[in-house]
Amino acid sequence: MAPSALNEIVRIESPVQVFSRVTTRDVDLGEEVVIPSGARVLHSYGAANRDKRHFPDPDRFDITRNPVDHLGFGYGNHGCAGQGLARLEVHAVLKAMAARVQRIELAGEPVPALSNITRGFRNLPVRVS
Repeated sequence: MAPSALNEIVRIESPVQVFSRVTTRDVDLGEEVVIPSGARVLHSYGAANRDKRHFPDPDRFDITRNPVDHLGFGYGNHGCAGQGLARLEVHAVLKAMAARVQRIELAGEPVPALSNITRGFRNLPVRVS
């Protein structure tokens, strides 16, 4: 697997799409926009990772991109505590599969799992050869 592939996978299909917080004070964003204290603010990781001002051609999957600054695992103090383990697991699974699998292809229609927060599949039929 190309070293940048996991970053691009998580950038384009962020496992957590949105997250919210409540402001503890008024926040002045400039341009006469103030978020009042006590307001719920929604962070859209999925939208941020597709921002064309930051990621050229953001809807194109490109494993050579290496977006090390994507928000798919959060960021800074709010980074996912399990992302190191997730990276190790993906690397181990893909390395083991690469030694045994020639091809993975869809074997039916994917069925998304319905959730307002996370992104995933209820059913993803594949054929492995």
